[in-house]
Amino acid sequence: KKQTSMISTQRNLKCLLWDMDGVLADVSKSYRKAILKTCEAYGVTITSEEIDTAKANGNANNDWKLTCDFINQAGVDISLSEVTKKFEDIYQGTSGTPGLYNLESLIPSKGLLEELNNRAELGMGIVTGRPRKDCDTFLKTHNIEHLFQAKVCMEDGPAKPDPFLIKRCCELMGVRPEDTVMIGDTPDDIKAAISAGSLAIGVRTPIDQAKFWLEMADCANNKIINQMKFLGANMILNAGCTELLDLILPKNRENGNETLNDNGSCRKSNVCRKTNETSIEVGLDLDGTGNASVDTGIGFLDHMIHAMAKHGRFSLDLKCEGDLHIDDHHTTEDCAIALGEAFDKALGLRNGILRFGTAYCPLDEALSRAVVDISSRPQSDINLSLKREMIGTVSSEMLSHFLMSFATSARITLHVDVLKGNNCHHKAESAFKATGVALRMAISKDGNAGIPSTKGVLN
Repeated sequence: KKQTSMISTQRNLKCLLWDMDGVLADVSKSYRKAILKTCEAYGVTITSEEIDTAKANGNANNDWKLTCDFINQAGVDISLSEVTKKFEDIYQGTSGTPGLYNLESLIPSKGLLEELNNRAELGMGIVTGRPRKDCDTFLKTHNIEHLFQAKVCMEDGPAKPDPFLIKRCCELMGVRPEDTVMIGDTPDDIKAAISAGSLAIGVRTPIDQAKFWLEMADCANNKIINQMKFLGANMILNAGCTELLDLILPKNRENGNETLNDNGSCRKSNVCRKTNETSIEVGLDLDGTGNASVDTGIGFLDHMIHAMAKHGRFSLDLKCEGDLHIDDHHTTEDCAIALGEAFDKALGLRNGILRFGTAYCPLDEALSRAVVDISSRPQSDINLSLKREMIGTVSSEMLSHFLMSFATSARITLHVDVLKGNNCHHKAESAFKATGVALRMAISKDGNAGIPSTKGVLN
């Protein structure tokens, strides 16, 4: 498996090409379910494993045709046009039944896609087997249509694994295929990319990712992942594709070395995260002064984030407007996610840093320990031992959840333990202070560190 650092120096990657289903869009409850339900409508029962097998075998990029093949193979004589109509009724919905398309969700964060679009010299394009109207609907629903300079869909030519759609997208964007990365979740995507001359990268679907984390390896019987590797995928990304930040370098960096700006630092970022529940803006400077302006609408949460920034020496501006009329969950969680995205974005390439950080911080009778690994493997173990249900207007459980969500979004390993204490305010505050101090140590610059991993890459 090639390392991202090697790939980025060997190829002049100017453009990202995205498959949609399973890569940008989680379709486990929509397209996948529509295949199952359409088969059921004609008295044919199939399993998700049978769909995986068909996808692994290839030439299965058109879900309408794949569904029709399943039905015909079961001995039911039905035309593709009839199957397509039934499939679309289930997927799009009818006057009395909502469509399954409403259950689709965006897999990578919008902030990640925005950053990658900023980094890619010629932007990003979509190469999908979806009908154009379904592609447009998903992009508009998630407010990301402006991030893609070209869209090539089912109507535009023969389906993958034929390389035509990829080549057509390259033509529209004015880029050579060899200067592009094609990210897909099926063997057909990998075949098409290699045939076109694009760098072929596979990605785990959210379901495959969950199995991967549980077993810490791809299942031996995961036919799709194994086939993508066999066909020559340069790497297999985790669901969400955050590793692409290590492959597509910021425009002010060359050959893996930072090009500092005029004040000697470039570890800054801005993130805007908007959902139906919250609207958040974050400005972060990892090499700041500890000055922080935090307004989440939850006083004690503001206090904790401020403490973490102060003792991490981060300059931070965070403002959130959330649905506090419901409760504190969405605001607390989304602020953690946005702050984690900003941290990851500001840190950039994970080289030239100490990587590990440890801190003990007391506050009167309370004592907390925080241990950080800038590992690129999101993991956390948080034990705050808070006995009160609420501290101020934030529920105690959400303070632990904040640190967990931050670690996941920031792509770090984080262990935080309150070792002793009686006052819950003191215990929480000492924990957040310790987290800030440990983060400051972990991201400290070390000119001799290079890439601080025996693997030669942190992704």
